[in-house]
Amino acid sequence: MASPLPPGVPTLDEMAGDWKNRTELEQFPSIHNFNGQMLVNKDFASVSWLASPPFSQCFHSGVLKLDGKVPVAEKFRWFPYQAVRSGSADGLAIETINRMIFDTRGVLWRITLSNTQPHALSAKISLGLIGSISKLTESNSWDWAYAQPGADGPKRRYEETEAIRDAIGSSLPRPLENASDYEARLEESGTVLVVSDKKTSARTAFAFAHKPDSLTSDGHRGLAAWNVRLAPGNTRTIEFVMAFGEGAGVTSDALGWADRFGAVFANARDLWEQRYAQAFTPHNGFFEGNLPVLQTQDPALRRNYYMGVVTMLLMLRDQLPYSPRVFVAGGPRYGASVQFIWDTGMMATLFALLEPQAMRAYIIKTLQWDLDQCLAFDYYGNRAFGYRYVANYPMLFRIATTYLRDTRDRAFLDQKVGDKTFLEHLDRLALHYRNYLMPDGGLADFGGDPWHFLECVPTYIHATAGFNAAYVHMLREMAELYASLGHVELAAERRAAADKLAAAIPPLYAAGKGFWQSRYPDGRQFDMRHCLDFQFVAQSIPGDLSPATRREMREFVLRELLTKNWMRAQSLQDPAAERSDRPDHGPMGAYAGWPPETVDGLCHLGYWQDALDFYRRCEAVTHEGAFSQGHEFYGPKKRDYDAPMRIANEGTICREALCGAAFTDVVTRAFFGFRPALNNQTMLWEPAQPRGFSAKLRHVRWGDAFFTITSDPGGLVAEKESGTDQ
Repeated sequence: MASPLPPGVPTLDEMAGDWKNRTELEQFPSIHNFNGQMLVNKDFASVSWLASPPFSQCFHSGVLKLDGKVPVAEKFRWFPYQAVRSGSADGLAIETINRMIFDTRGVLWRITLSNTQPHALSAKISLGLIGSISKLTESNSWDWAYAQPGADGPKRRYEETEAIRDAIGSSLPRPLENASDYEARLEESGTVLVVSDKKTSARTAFAFAHKPDSLTSDGHRGLAAWNVRLAPGNTRTIEFVMAFGEGAGVTSDALGWADRFGAVFANARDLWEQRYAQAFTPHNGFFEGNLPVLQTQDPALRRNYYMGVVTMLLMLRDQLPYSPRVFVAGGPRYGASVQFIWDTGMMATLFALLEPQAMRAYIIKTLQWDLDQCLAFDYYGNRAFGYRYVANYPMLFRIATTYLRDTRDRAFLDQKVGDKTFLEHLDRLALHYRNYLMPDGGLADFGGDPWHFLECVPTYIHATAGFNAAYVHMLREMAELYASLGHVELAAERRAAADKLAAAIPPLYAAGKGFWQSRYPDGRQFDMRHCLDFQFVAQSIPGDLSPATRREMREFVLRELLTKNWMRAQSLQDPAAERSDRPDHGPMGAYAGWPPETVDGLCHLGYWQDALDFYRRCEAVTHEGAFSQGHEFYGPKKRDYDAPMRIANEGTICREALCGAAFTDVVTRAFFGFRPALNNQTMLWEPAQPRGFSAKLRHVRWGDAFFTITSDPGGLVAEKESGTDQ
C-alpha cells in the first residue's frame, strides 16, 4: 500500500548525516535493509561485515585499484538507505554509492570517475570480486558475537576482520586465507562471476550493468577491469551488483538486477522511504500499528524524534524464521538476529504503538526464559542465551506494563503463559528482589559480578540504589494494578512491601552531593557517580525524595554528566572512572539510551526545562548518522564540557543501536505525556505541566482510538481524532 510521507515528517535525505572526513571517523558508514547489514571500508569499493542470517561474510568484497594501487576515500556520508564515499586520486574524482537491495540479499555499487584535470586522463581500473560468504546454521552461530567463515572453520573473527579492514590500502594488505574454500567461475557467456562455497550451499554472484573490458577468475575469486580514457570534465560510471544466498536463483537475481540496475538502484531508496512512511500511517498495510507524527517548528526536537524512528527501523528485521518482526539490538558487526530485553525496554512505547501483537508475542516468549541465565534471544537459532542482567526484571516489567497501558488489552492479564497467568508473571517479576535481600531484610544485594550490571564498571555491584528503586516502582505498579482489579489485600501487601524497600534506600544517598552509593555485603558503601542510579531513582521514587535531594540530583547531573552536546555515562570523578574504559557506560561517552533516560529522569524530578534543553543539544550527534551504541568524546579536549564527539569504535561498539529509539520514546511518553495509567482510566501523565514548547503529536493510538496530543503554554491536551479508529 502506497503511503506518502505525512505532513511534518522529514524525508530520508533530510535525515542524512553530514559529510565527514576520514580522519573524523572511527566507524565508516553502514547500510541496513530490513534483511541484513554491512559496513563500507575506507577504499572506494569493498564492504565488510555483511550478514543476513544464515549467511555471513568474512574478509571483504574486493577493493578498487587505480593503475594497480588502492586509493582511499577522503570523505564519507551516511544516509538511512545508502553510504557514500568520495575522494580523488591521480587527477580523478571518485564517488562510490552503495545501497542494499530493499529487503533482500543483494548489494549495489555505483562508482563514478570524473576527470577534474584540464587534459585527458587514461587509467586502468580494476575491481576485486570476493564472495567469501558462507551459510552458517549451527545453533550457536548467531550469538551476539556471531560467527564468520575462515580458514579454521566458522567462529567469531572480530579482531581478524578489523585488522583486514585496517590494512586496506596499506603496503601489506591481508590475504584471503581461506580462498581455497571458494570456487569461482564465469557463467552466462562470461557476463557473471559466481562464487560457490565448497563447505556450505552458499553462493555469491557478481553482475554488471555494462560488461567490463575484462572479467576473469583465478578459480577462487574474480577480477573486473576497464581501460578508461576521459576527456577533461568527462565521467565514467561503473554499476554492478552482488547477490548472495543459495541455489540457482542467486545467479538469476544478479543478472536481473544488473539488467535493470537504474530501477533497482532507485527502488532501494524509494522502497525504504515507503516503509518509513508506512510507519507513520494508520492502516498502512505492513505494520500492524503506526508511530505518532510529530509536527513542530523546533528543528532539534524534530530531528532527534525522527532519527529515533530511523534508528528503530534500521534495526528491524522482517524475515528471521522465528518472528516476522525483530528489532535487533545493534549492528553491524554484532547481533544480526538478536534482540535484548534492556534495549527493547527503552523503546517499549514505540513497540506497543507500531507492532502490538509482535510485542505481545515477545512478552510471552521472554516470560518463559530463565532470566537469571539469559539476556537476549536469537531469532535465527530460536534460543535465549547469555547471562543474567540485573536489569532483565525491571525492563521486562516495563515492556509488559507498557503493552497493557498502551493497548488496553486487559484480557491478557488472565492469559496463561506457561504455568502462570500474565498477571501472576508480572507479580513474579516485581517480587524477584526478595531472592537477593540482605540479612537485615532491607535492601536487595544483586551480586558482585559487574557483568550482571554495567559490564565495564567494576564497582557498580551489590545493593545499588537504582535497582532497589526500580523494584519499589514495580511493587507500586502491582499495587495499582491489583487495586484496579479489586484485589484489595494484594494491593495493600505490595504497597507495604514497596514502602519498606523505599525506606531502606535513603541511607545510600550521598547527602549534599546528588549521587548515590552501593552497599556491599560487609556494610561498606561506595560512591556510584553514574547516570543509571540517577535514572532509576528519579523515574521510580521521585515522590519519596525531599526537595533538597531532587535539587542536588539535578545539580549532580548538570555538573558532572551533561556536556555541551552529549553526556558522560559516568562522572570523571567516579572512583572507578579510570577503570571503566568503554565509551557506552564509562566516563568518555554514553550509550545512546542514556540521554533520553536521563531526560525522563529530569522530567520526573520536575526539571522540565533542563530536560528539554539537554534533549535539544543532543541533536549534534545525529550529523554523523543514526544513534549508536556509544558516542564518545575524543581528542585533547575530551575531558572538557565542549568535548567533540563521534561514533565510537573502541569497545566493539555497534555503529547503530536500538536504544537510540528512546529519543523518540521519551518524546512520546514524557514530553507529550503518553503514559496511560495501569488502571486504564487516564491517558496523559502530568497534563497540567507545561513542557516548554508548542507542537502536536498526531495519530497516537490508545486502545482502538487515535488521539492528537497538543503541547502549548498551558500544558497538554488530547483530542480524539475522527475517522482513524481501528
